[in-house]
Amino acid sequence: MDGTHRAIIIEKEIYWPNGLTLDYGEQKLYWADAKFNFIHRSNLDGTSREPVVQGDLPHPFALTLYEDTLFWTDWNTHSIHACRKQTGEDRRKIHSDIFSPMDIHVFSALRQPTVPTPCSLENGGCSHLCLLSPATPFYQCACPTGVQLLDDRKTCRNGPTQVLLLARRTDLRRISLDTPDFTDIILQADDIRHAIAIDYDPVDGHIYWTDDEVKAIRRSALDGSDAQFVVTSQVNHPDGIAVDWIARNLYWTDTGTDRIEVARLNGTMRKILISEDLDEPRAIVLDPVAGYMYWTDWGEVPKIERADLDGTERLVMANTSLGWPNGLALDYHERKVYWGDAKTDKIELGALSSL
Repeated sequence: MDGTHRAIIIEKEIYWPNGLTLDYGEQKLYWADAKFNFIHRSNLDGTSREPVVQGDLPHPFALTLYEDTLFWTDWNTHSIHACRKQTGEDRRKIHSDIFSPMDIHVFSALRQPTVPTPCSLENGGCSHLCLLSPATPFYQCACPTGVQLLDDRKTCRNGPTQVLLLARRTDLRRISLDTPDFTDIILQADDIRHAIAIDYDPVDGHIYWTDDEVKAIRRSALDGSDAQFVVTSQVNHPDGIAVDWIARNLYWTDTGTDRIEVARLNGTMRKILISEDLDEPRAIVLDPVAGYMYWTDWGEVPKIERADLDGTERLVMANTSLGWPNGLALDYHERKVYWGDAKTDKIELGALSSL
């Protein structure tokens, strides 16, 4: 039950396996196949397979057991059926006229027995999840998705320490880089209509994003909670966003107003930095240590530009062999800038000082 020792136990004569249930007393596995219209059983390792109900099952879905009776739901008959679990005899319909019958379970002390386990006492000493296992020591401590288990094998970190943040139009997702599976977690921020750009403030732990449909800049906690609006007025098509985590400012580009603006992280003290010679400004990234901002413009004359963080000393870094420069990223250590071009279908890079 800790996810290890995965094994295939049935792989022949199986097509649409739906329902699945266990007979704990006789150590048997039962399953229904809606394509082959049968209910079969086997030992728990897949051996000694035999039919229980064969044919005349339009679309069996879910299974459960109670003492000597097997119950199942059927999508086509819209009913709950039953039979004797050993022979399949005494078949009967016990409830009908059910709209779309899905899962079914029996609640009984016989089906949910209580036994002492390593997880019974103080969660096995685990800080988060205690997962039972048939192998010594018969349990494993585990952590939420993307969170590392510390060296004591019992305690999880408070959360992920290295993450990818993904804006995916109608939701925001977090992908932990601490673990090798790269599973994405949907953040619980509500009412996201058309998220485009996203950035993170490591000091206060806020995520900031632009929403092109509601024409606003929003923020939330890293888990998506406490979502709030930061900038809502005179925002047309906010495309790029970047957090200055040192000076505590927020920068964004707007392809509707053709501006680059800045404000405090709470949206106050707003200022237009650049409003001339901008056609379609998109991505923006900051190097607050060096005092520079960089942005892409995919307008009629596509280019990548740089300016001081106060908008002065503006400089074109690249304006040849560009089509639709979109994404932009800085490598602070190597002093490189990366960009993606949606027209040339390339990801390119150059030195920050010699583009």
